[in-house]
Amino acid sequence: MKLIDNVSKDRRLSWNRKGGLVLTAFLERVGLELTVVRLRELTRLSNLDLANQLQRFIKGGVVTRRTDLDAFPAEDYFLLSQEMRVRARTTLQLADDPKLRELAEERGLDIEAAFSRFSTRQPYKVALGKALRDVRNDLTWSLTDVAEVAPVPVSVASLSNYETGVTLPKLTMVAQLARLYGVNAVDLIVHAACHSKTDKRVQQLKIADPTFRAVLTHLYASHDQQ
Repeated sequence: MKLIDNVSKDRRLSWNRKGGLVLTAFLERVGLELTVVRLRELTRLSNLDLANQLQRFIKGGVVTRRTDLDAFPAEDYFLLSQEMRVRARTTLQLADDPKLRELAEERGLDIEAAFSRFSTRQPYKVALGKALRDVRNDLTWSLTDVAEVAPVPVSVASLSNYETGVTLPKLTMVAQLARLYGVNAVDLIVHAACHSKTDKRVQQLKIADPTFRAVLTHLYASHDQQ
């Protein structure tokens, strides 16, 4: 029998939704190693459901596993590393729907907290604007500073509109600004896509790759703006 053939007694717990609940518990406690016992307490899933999801995420490289051989009996610890946050949030977004939210609330989990401190209900262009503003502020540059040294002509007004979510910059402009700021353009758009309201058109495509999803989210938002 394949792992995916195992069916929960709770028919609302589809394969993706079970995964969403486990990821929510992990994301609420990023940076901590958790035992199976603790995860079961957090997710309130059955042993079988929890084991299925842990195996799925370990195989997919989302979650890492460490076995403490010095203890008796040996105990397993599971960790969602910082570099896997974006991928985990993307997986959770694929599973996000009213039923998942209902299940999460029943178990006392907070999906919004799992997505981080940023609202997941904001438009994509607002999330991207915040990301652009944050990296500029980290450099302690003003909008005028950026306009003066930008590799392509751009006005202070345009930069302000980008950062406040009034207008969405083209992907080429995002790439130019990212290079100027010394950050990865892909990281900017993936971060924005993961911290904004999920575009149902992208969600329906069931694309797991976070970069491709972010690019499609940006293109759909650009189309809507025109």
